[in-house]
Amino acid sequence: MSATEHTLILGEAQHLVATLTEVDGQPPDTPPLVALLTNSGVIPRSGPNRMNVHLAREFARMGVPSIRFDLSGLGDSGRPDGGRALLDQWVADTRAAMDHAQRHFGCARFVMIGFCSGAEVAHLVGLQDTRLRAALLWDLYAYPTPVSRVLAWAHRLGRLGWRGLCRKVRVRLSGLLRRPLPAPSTATAAPAGDAPSRSPDKAVFTQRIQALVDQDVDLLFAYAQGNPLWFNHAGQFRDMFRGQRFLERVDFEFLDTADHLLTTPAAQQAFLRMTQAWLRDKVLRRGR
Repeated sequence: MSATEHTLILGEAQHLVATLTEVDGQPPDTPPLVALLTNSGVIPRSGPNRMNVHLAREFARMGVPSIRFDLSGLGDSGRPDGGRALLDQWVADTRAAMDHAQRHFGCARFVMIGFCSGAEVAHLVGLQDTRLRAALLWDLYAYPTPVSRVLAWAHRLGRLGWRGLCRKVRVRLSGLLRRPLPAPSTATAAPAGDAPSRSPDKAVFTQRIQALVDQDVDLLFAYAQGNPLWFNHAGQFRDMFRGQRFLERVDFEFLDTADHLLTTPAAQQAFLRMTQAWLRDKVLRRGR
């Protein structure tokens, strides 16, 4: 199937810029679901190396329309007046995009592809809005394990060599010995929620995943090879959450040919294949 795209303005404050991708020749029936595509960090709604554009057009060939949109303050979207914390605003933005897509397509079921900060938004949306039935979470939170720590140190050693490592340790120790004791601070902490949070406590994140699974949301956790100090082997996800009930009910992929921003053609093709297979074989097949 081919696709038709057009740009629109949405949101209560009319501050969000989005692109709808419609499926040409689609039967008059309501589509099975609508895909949500948004920013990765400060990258506009086109996605890292235009991956959201490629995804939207591939989804259209699969009969799935999509809406890709810039969150408040990113890309072409403005930031509305109001007192919402940034992450709360981004969740509200996503739900506004869902509202528009539901009115336009007549479909109340959504899948979200979240890159990095977009993955952070996606899992929070799922906790607040039951219309989100599936989410692909790319390079979301990671927590160290004994094996990942060893591999991270091996990577550092490989880059520095023994001499470089010894020199770095010597410099750090020297700096610590010369550093004066800190004076008592009178500064106040920045208000919570002014920027997206990073890596919540693992117990908190574990509870969030279990809540999504209990809501029957399909989750695909996917990580890139290109972050060896952070996520560095295929077994790390299972090690991070060993013993948790949700492990057998979520999907996991480790793309050893991909970097975080999918900069090479091989990485882009691997990501597309992974996403197509998950959407076709897991999400669409369940049909709920």
